[in-house]
Amino acid sequence: MLRKFLFANFKLAYRLNQWMRHRFTPAGLLILLIIPVSAVFGFDTRTTLSFQIFSITLLLLLTSISLSIFFRGKFSIERILPDYGTVGTPLYYSCIIKNKNRKPRKGLILIDDLNTPFPTIDEFAKTQDPLDKTRNRIDRFIGYPRLVNTMQKCRGGSIPPVSIDYIAENSTSEEHIQLTPLRRGYLNFKSIRLAQADPFGLFQAQKLFKDKDSLLILPKLYKTSSLNIQGKRTYQRGGVNNASSTGDSQEFISLRDYRPGDPLRSIHWKSFAKTNNPVVKEYNDEFFVRYGLILDNYLNNKNEDIFEDAVSIAASFMSSQKEQETLLDLMFIGNNTYRFTSGRGLGGTENILEVLACINPAYESNIKDMELMLKDYRHECSGLICIFLDLNDERKEILNVLSEFNIPVKVLVITDSKEIDINDVPPSIELNIIHHDSLQQDLDQLN
Repeated sequence: MLRKFLFANFKLAYRLNQWMRHRFTPAGLLILLIIPVSAVFGFDTRTTLSFQIFSITLLLLLTSISLSIFFRGKFSIERILPDYGTVGTPLYYSCIIKNKNRKPRKGLILIDDLNTPFPTIDEFAKTQDPLDKTRNRIDRFIGYPRLVNTMQKCRGGSIPPVSIDYIAENSTSEEHIQLTPLRRGYLNFKSIRLAQADPFGLFQAQKLFKDKDSLLILPKLYKTSSLNIQGKRTYQRGGVNNASSTGDSQEFISLRDYRPGDPLRSIHWKSFAKTNNPVVKEYNDEFFVRYGLILDNYLNNKNEDIFEDAVSIAASFMSSQKEQETLLDLMFIGNNTYRFTSGRGLGGTENILEVLACINPAYESNIKDMELMLKDYRHECSGLICIFLDLNDERKEILNVLSEFNIPVKVLVITDSKEIDINDVPPSIELNIIHHDSLQQDLDQLN
C-alpha cells in the first residue's frame, strides 16, 4: 500500500523536476534553493538579516519570470534524421532553424525532446536496475532512483541542449546535434523547444514546436565471422522462386524432345524452327545452402543484460552474412513461434535487423511449438546455430531433437555465471559458452 502511494507521487515529482530543469538555468536553480532557506532563517526579522536575502532573491526571480513573457518571434524548425543508429554509438543529425523575424536573434538554446512514457506500477515492479546493488536500503525501498533510470531507458537516449549564438534576420541556421542511443528499438521524438534566458540569466522563456519523428536504433554489433558450419546444399521446395520471388524459375539443364503433357511455355522455339521437331527445355529444382538461426528470448528469471547480449550476437551474425550466398532463417523461442527469412532476393538483412531491434523478452515458454516447427524445417535446413540464455532441461530437449536431424548444429550459451551444467548435451552438438564479461573475446575464439 505504501509503495502504491509513493509511486502515485513519483509521476508528479518527476515532471516537476523535469520542468524546473528545463525552465531554470543553473543560476536560477541556485536562487530557487536560496529562497526557502533564507525564508526559514529570516523568519525573525529583528534578530537576523536573512529576510533581506529572501526579499532580494524572490524579487529577482519574479522579475526574471515576468521578463520571459516578452519572448516573441516567428521561427520554423526541420529535423533531419539518419536512417538508423546503433546502441552505444553516438550519432549526429541536423536541425534547420529559420528565423522569420526582421531582426537577428542571439543567445537561443535548442532543446530536442524524446518521448518518455511513464511506466505502470506493474512494469516498474518488473524493472531490473543493476545500480540497485550500490544503493542504500532506503533508496532501494522507495525506488525513486530506480524510476529515474527506468525513465531514462524508456526515453532511449540523451540529447544535450545546443546553443545558437546568432541567427541573422530572415535566414536559416543548421545545427548539428549529438544523440547517444541507450537502447535498441524506435526512439520517438516528441517536440523541439527554442529557449532564451532573461537578461538576468535565471529563467528561460520557451517556444514549443510539435515535431514528431522516429529513429530506428539497431542492437550493439560485435565482430563476428560469417556463418560457416559446414552445411551442405539442400533441396528447396519450389526451386529458386522461394529465394528470388520471380515465379517458377528453376535451373536450366538441357534440351530434350517434346513429350505429351509438356507445357507449351517450355518449348524452345529456335530449336523447333531448326529441326522441325518440337524441343523443350528441361529444368532441375534448385539446391542451395540454408541456415537457421534460433534466438532464445525466453528470459524467465535471467538478467536482461544477458538477453541484450543474445540479441546483439544474433544481429552481428546477420550483419556479417552475405545475402547472395545463402538463405538465413531467424526463429525465436518465446510466447509464439516466428520465422523470418532473408537472402537470395527475399529481402536484405535490414528487415531482420529491424525485427531484432524491436524484439522483447518472453516470460512464457513455447519449447514444444519450437520442436514441431524444427521437425518440419529439418528437410530444408543445411545447418543451425542456436543462441540460448540458459542450458536447462527444456533447452536440452531441443538439443536432443536437433541431434537427430543429421545436420551441423552450433550452440552458443550466453551466461553471467562461472559454472554451467553441460551434462546430457549430445556429443554431435558443438557447444560454446559465451560469458557476459568477456563477450567479444569468446566470440573471437569461435571457428
